[in-house]
Amino acid sequence: MDSKVPSEDEVSSKLTEAYLRYEKFIIPVFLVTFLSFGFYYVDWHNHLLWKEGMKFYELDTGIDRAIPFVPWFIWLYLLYYPFCFTPIVLLNNRDTFRRIAAGFLMEFVLAFIVFLTFPVKMIRPEVTASSLSTKAVALLYSIDPGFNVFPSLHVANSLFVALIFYRYSKPVGILFMLIAVLISISTLYVKQHYLFDIVTGALDTLMVYPVVFRGHRPVKA
Repeated sequence: MDSKVPSEDEVSSKLTEAYLRYEKFIIPVFLVTFLSFGFYYVDWHNHLLWKEGMKFYELDTGIDRAIPFVPWFIWLYLLYYPFCFTPIVLLNNRDTFRRIAAGFLMEFVLAFIVFLTFPVKMIRPEVTASSLSTKAVALLYSIDPGFNVFPSLHVANSLFVALIFYRYSKPVGILFMLIAVLISISTLYVKQHYLFDIVTGALDTLMVYPVVFRGHRPVKA
């Protein structure tokens, strides 16, 4: 029995169709995988350079030194991770979805460039794991050596999420902005970021957001 061999155009068309069908799964998986590995690779790469004697900047100010270490803020700090996934509820059209994905990617790329060209080291306290909160902080410190701090991606991505929701609903956007502020403040109290990191993290978003959402209309598909 003769079987028809699909042409290159047919194969390409089927692959495109399959990609479009699963795009909302493929891109998030790619972003989470690539950006997570990229972040920790650069973090540990800078850690190794610091151990070898490379100069790293410490950006602590009088305000940073005046802010106490408060372990329970770790729970607000960790809220960042599910918070970044909340725009999934808005992915009801391909244009919005692609803009959000592009925004996250651009924020990370800008931050990575700074991490590598202006390396900063976080000054962190010694932590005694005597409570659930201090154990969580100690675990965080063991995973993240504290070099990818300037600018703060906790701030950049949280603010980006809040601005996205503000486009669709001002009341929800204001609530999310409050959450983003709390997450940003938490980075100071668990000694994961300097005040300058907060400012530059916000600048990261303020550069990216207008670019990716230029001409966008928040309408449902």
